[in-house]
Amino acid sequence: YNEYKSYLRMESLDPSQIITLEIDGKQEHLSFNDLSEKIYDNSIFMMNFSTVWTIFCSAQIFFVHIGLLMLEVGSINNKNTGTAIIKNIGITSTSVLCYFLLGFGFNFGDKGDEFVGWGKFALTSTDQFLQAKFFYYSGLLSLVPIIAAGAMGERTQPHCYFILTCLTSIFIIPCAAHWVWGDKGWASHYTGDLLGTGAVDLAGASIVHVTSGVIAVIGAFVVGPRTGRFEGSRREQRMPKQNVSFSALGALFLWVGFLSLNMGGVLHVIGIKSESLGRIAVNTTLTASASVITVIILTLYKERSFEPYSIVNGMCTGLVASSAGCGSITSWGAVVTGAISGPIYYGLSSLLCKLKIDDVVDAMPVHLGGGVVGMLTTGLFSVAEFYKTSIDDKGSDTPCGALYACEGLGWRLFVSNLCFTAVTAVWALVAGIAIFTPLRIMGLLRVDKLTEDAGFDFIVASNIEPSNK
Repeated sequence: YNEYKSYLRMESLDPSQIITLEIDGKQEHLSFNDLSEKIYDNSIFMMNFSTVWTIFCSAQIFFVHIGLLMLEVGSINNKNTGTAIIKNIGITSTSVLCYFLLGFGFNFGDKGDEFVGWGKFALTSTDQFLQAKFFYYSGLLSLVPIIAAGAMGERTQPHCYFILTCLTSIFIIPCAAHWVWGDKGWASHYTGDLLGTGAVDLAGASIVHVTSGVIAVIGAFVVGPRTGRFEGSRREQRMPKQNVSFSALGALFLWVGFLSLNMGGVLHVIGIKSESLGRIAVNTTLTASASVITVIILTLYKERSFEPYSIVNGMCTGLVASSAGCGSITSWGAVVTGAISGPIYYGLSSLLCKLKIDDVVDAMPVHLGGGVVGMLTTGLFSVAEFYKTSIDDKGSDTPCGALYACEGLGWRLFVSNLCFTAVTAVWALVAGIAIFTPLRIMGLLRVDKLTEDAGFDFIVASNIEPSNK
């Protein structure tokens, strides 16, 4: 609208001049002033609808938070249930406040450079869409400390979660998010600085899941396994778990939440981008379904029985993998992505046991494994036409996956996603070591044996009656 008004002034056109236009197959006689008002009204409608859509999807992201909580509750001893609930609610609340004060500015500030944003701190703008955008990304990025903390459950001191949440929500994750989602980011598709294409991460496969998976495994390694997890046997010892029903219900909540999380990633849904919504929903569902089936086949082959926790986590891995390119890949690409995700999860979960790293909720296999698979298959199966409707229309320069021909840009998108995923993993690795190692050296990371044996609900929390008190 503003560009149109500037054009009228530059060309010295008479605003009252009548012109004839064909609109929806009908000829209309309008003055330049009337046309300006139509453009303005349409722009306002588009922005308002996109704002409502983003708020709706953002609210559904809390189904992901519910799902993660139920997954953790189903995977831990019931003597720690109440504390886990308090922990997750506290992490979410702390993360949102930290992101509001500083994180959003480092993420989307318009005065920064290709490495970090600057500006928009404490969200002083009254722009409705900007506030809706904050709502979406605050819910999305607060998943990182929740996922990482889940891997360290049942033996970590509560204040460590607070430190982890503040550092990840203020700078570590917003900075990495700026690289790919910021207007000036070095890996952003807006700039195309990375190999002329930039990376594609629609809803956080790398930013949220690769980073949280890396931080989770570093935290689990540094804090050490739970007492009895790997003692007295070459094989791991199964720890008491509350109920697989909680974990299964949590995974189904995740499925619902991921549909909105992925569809909300397009932000603007009027016009060409609305064409991607059905595809995103279908691809998210196909990826999760294919991952579940492959894990079922693997558990039957390897263990001669169904393993409910593995099947549940296989579903979650598929959902994670879908979040990178669900808008730009084909349906068959989504099926292949899920079929790869399942075995990757199963293999990484087995590797953790061999390395004697105690990841309570299998955060590393699910989120790191699924995130990497999703980023790489997006670089393989993306179609230029789908990229235009879900990411950006760059005309003849629109990239596609390595398995398709599009002006020689196919391999560039794959390599860009590979490079970006590797950089974010290294960034998270350094951050995890910098956070947890000093805490362990100072003796501030792990609780004492009495608290671990008796349970957090009995020692740390009050007014909670553990069932095995």
